[in-house]
Amino acid sequence: TLMKELKDGDSVAYRNILRITGGQFDGLLRMVDELIRKQDTKMRMAIPTATKLEVTLRYLATGDSFKSLEYL
Repeated sequence: TLMKELKDGDSVAYRNILRITGGQFDGLLRMVDELIRKQDTKMRMAIPTATKLEVTLRYLATGDSFKSLEYL
């Protein structure tokens, strides 16, 4: 994914988008992973916890509309 590529290759851009470093993101994800994880069902695949956290952090950092966040 784009966010994974930015996290691994362009830490400055990653920090500009989410307002935290890759290490901070990993630590925060470890803290909330069990709380926000959902299970896959026969009807659909669950959204990965990392994606949920990325969208939430982007929303909190920018206040972007949900429509613009859809492209993240």
